[in-house]
Amino acid sequence: MKYLKYLLWFLLGLLVLGSFTIFWFFKLRSTEHAYIDAPTLTAKIDTDQTADYNENRNAYFGDLHIHTSWSFDAFVNNVRTTPDDAYNFGKGEPIDHVSGKKIQIKRPLDFMAVTDHDKYMGMLVQMLDKDHPLSQSSLAEELTSMNTEISKKSFTKIIFSSTMSWPYEELNQEEDKRSIWQRMVQAADRHYEPGKFTTFPAYEWSTGKPNWLSSRRESQHIHRNIIFKGGKVSGVPYSGFNSRDPENLWAWMDKERAKGIDLLAIPHNANKSNGVMYNTFNGDPITTEYAESRSRNEPINEVVQMKGQSMTHPILSPNDEFADFELYHYTFSLKKPTPISQPKNSYARDALKEGLVYEQSLGVNPFKFGFIGSSDGHNSAGSTDEDNYFGKIGINDPTPESRLAEVAFGNLSPRLRSAAGLAGVWAKENTREAIFEAMQRKETFATSGPRIKLRFFAAWDMKIDSLSGNNWVSQAYKNGVPMGSVQKIKGYLDKEGNPQEKIYEVIWAGDRVVDSNGKLPAIGNTVDIPNASYTNDIGAVSFQTIWTDPEFNASQSAFYYLRVLEIPTPRWTTYDAKTLGVEPPTDVPATIQERAWSSPIWYNSK
Repeated sequence: MKYLKYLLWFLLGLLVLGSFTIFWFFKLRSTEHAYIDAPTLTAKIDTDQTADYNENRNAYFGDLHIHTSWSFDAFVNNVRTTPDDAYNFGKGEPIDHVSGKKIQIKRPLDFMAVTDHDKYMGMLVQMLDKDHPLSQSSLAEELTSMNTEISKKSFTKIIFSSTMSWPYEELNQEEDKRSIWQRMVQAADRHYEPGKFTTFPAYEWSTGKPNWLSSRRESQHIHRNIIFKGGKVSGVPYSGFNSRDPENLWAWMDKERAKGIDLLAIPHNANKSNGVMYNTFNGDPITTEYAESRSRNEPINEVVQMKGQSMTHPILSPNDEFADFELYHYTFSLKKPTPISQPKNSYARDALKEGLVYEQSLGVNPFKFGFIGSSDGHNSAGSTDEDNYFGKIGINDPTPESRLAEVAFGNLSPRLRSAAGLAGVWAKENTREAIFEAMQRKETFATSGPRIKLRFFAAWDMKIDSLSGNNWVSQAYKNGVPMGSVQKIKGYLDKEGNPQEKIYEVIWAGDRVVDSNGKLPAIGNTVDIPNASYTNDIGAVSFQTIWTDPEFNASQSAFYYLRVLEIPTPRWTTYDAKTLGVEPPTDVPATIQERAWSSPIWYNSK
């Protein structure tokens, strides 16, 4: 089984003396993946409950960010698999890959959403149908060309059209969009198996703010995945062609919700937004109305995926020795060299801290969100395991040789990408209703790929006799709050109103000792780089503990979340290097410390 390095606990906000108690439980996946951490009923309770129903909630793992050939960027990169293929992959079945081989996930997912791009969704695929008028267009001839230089130039035209929100009208007909969206919804419904495999109708609202000061070829990405609960959905997606401003998207979502349509938006790729994601679109001051609208429509954020993590950056967290994890800090650009994305307002932890300040001044926190991970895979599949990595997008990186190349289309090497991530939720059963509600209440967590089960509660002076068995979970739900929750206590942020962050080492494996600076020595590294292996004889399988903040002060608002680190293991680039019999690249780490993050718990002083 894969062992855990240690648990690192993050206190984000201002912390002072008191008796605010944090307690958590998590288990790391085993090779067999056979354990559960709470009793699961084996029979139906009644007609409304599935066989996996558990009042104390189960951990489920899924991917809410997957693209197929119905996304224009996947299609141009020779991906030809469909939403049905994507759901089959999620259920554990092998599907076709551009490399000519089959790809298959090691362990089926519990839930999934295909999120093809809103702009030109499914339209380019129609060009392969000789009976469809689009197949006769000059654009079709270019896009489907076997000459990759021609097809990539055509792809650049599509990207420019998307970035500038100047659509090709023949690819943006309302009737076509409605028909293709209906087929997308039908695919999700077709693969939904309550209690076994949950699917959500979904799409990606794909837009960005052009960087006018730099180039029209550069976009500051502020994409969102729009997830529908299912049952009743919108007639046609609200596209980035309708508006590039998220506030207009939220207004549309509010109107859809008034019609009885349940939906939410998940921001992603904040690390590529160049400071736009956690700010207003036009840079105007954040208002109460903006904060309320954002908080209402975006309860969770994606913080790790194949284009790196957007939790934090070394510039924003200089005292965090683990802040440089899987950095992919570039804007989306065809310029050479690729411009760096501004860290400020591009990372979740920084936004959470700023949220405390906004709540003090506005009475509303625009950035009170939970965490998930997902893949953003464009092969109708997410490649989340380091030792089973098959690339992100079609002919861009289908083989070890192409993945370790210096430069690919888009000016960046594929080796900078990550094998990540997964969304975790705690829900009573594997159904649309239960998982969607878990996302709404932010009882979610993110992992960089491994199926780490992470649970996190907080309470006032909670007395728990034992963390064994399942009784403590019942007590925690009864007397405390789970991650994603809020407690309101009379008080204030602090007299200066400045947000801070502090890292606490809480529990770890081995006989290591925290030094006078609060730092814990590294656990060690057993990775054999040339052989892409590790001995796995250090660390621990699981941790449980109760922790009381030694610096708590009831007058200061704060939020808390957990970070879990595994022992070092080979990165996917090291596995590919072994396959090719070459040295691993030196511009990316040879090893990786996989991790998970809980959603925050907020303490409000007023």
